[in-house]
Amino acid sequence: MKSLYLRIWVIVALTLALGAAITRLAWGIASASHAGSMAIIILLMVAILGTYALLLYLAIKPSLKKLRSLPVAILATVIAGGGIVGCVIHFIRFVPSPKASSFLSVLIASMLIASGVAICGLILWVVWRFRKSGKD
Repeated sequence: MKSLYLRIWVIVALTLALGAAITRLAWGIASASHAGSMAIIILLMVAILGTYALLLYLAIKPSLKKLRSLPVAILATVIAGGGIVGCVIHFIRFVPSPKASSFLSVLIASMLIASGVAICGLILWVVWRFRKSGKD
């Protein structure tokens, strides 16, 4: 990623894609009638904006030293934590609902929450290992 044009191209592509996602989620807030739905949408927006900030931070001046820095570790931890909280809220609201009448729907939701917990644990482990190895 040494080319300035390539970095600008990545930033523009990310901005357009994430702008569309945030716009759609903001539209969802306007039509959300339950506090649980609004909590999920807000957590998704925070996770998307946090991911965008992290990718933008790394696209402007990429380096391995930045990946091991404390702000990146904190941002990755907050994004993973927000994602798992949103996933748990969605799971708790989805499984007893009439939309989950199919066994396959419940199975998919269960697999998604299990993968979310595993990924969150993996991210926290990697962040912890990077921070521990950086202090030695």
